[in-house]
Amino acid sequence: MENKLTEQTHLSLVERYYTPKFYKNTKAEGEDVCILVHSNKICVVTLAEWHPILKEGKTVLQVDYQFDNVNRLCNRVTGKGKRGAQNLSADSALCRVRCMDGSQYVIPCGLKCQLLETNDALKNAPSVLTEKPRTDGYLAIVSPKLKDFKGEINKLDSQDTVTTDPV
Repeated sequence: MENKLTEQTHLSLVERYYTPKFYKNTKAEGEDVCILVHSNKICVVTLAEWHPILKEGKTVLQVDYQFDNVNRLCNRVTGKGKRGAQNLSADSALCRVRCMDGSQYVIPCGLKCQLLETNDALKNAPSVLTEKPRTDGYLAIVSPKLKDFKGEINKLDSQDTVTTDPV
């Protein structure tokens, strides 16, 4: 009798515990973000796989969280009430990404929420944004207010309704 090993596919942590939703950027066609939604209502903001940075394999030089008088890296959240969290709308600029070819992208937050954490690691290693976009290359961790959660998530597109090549 021949011993056959069956190939098993193991889901990653992200695939097991997060539901991907997508925010269509109305200001810049195709420059959409992916919001990974956890059952505990915490969301992780990443780039959609068809964003030009990922689709075209661009080399990222800098991820900048500084806008005018606001530095998203200075966000300090404390306590159960999330004191100190910056309130963001769906179109609020989360960060600016500069690429080697001279292109720049302003990445929107994607939903009305409170900013809990930015990915400080991107400051020193911006290439992680393209190397591991759904894990180590996340942009921010956010939390919609509990009363707004369902409405905000329902505004986003699901994997089933979004096309991976919007152009």
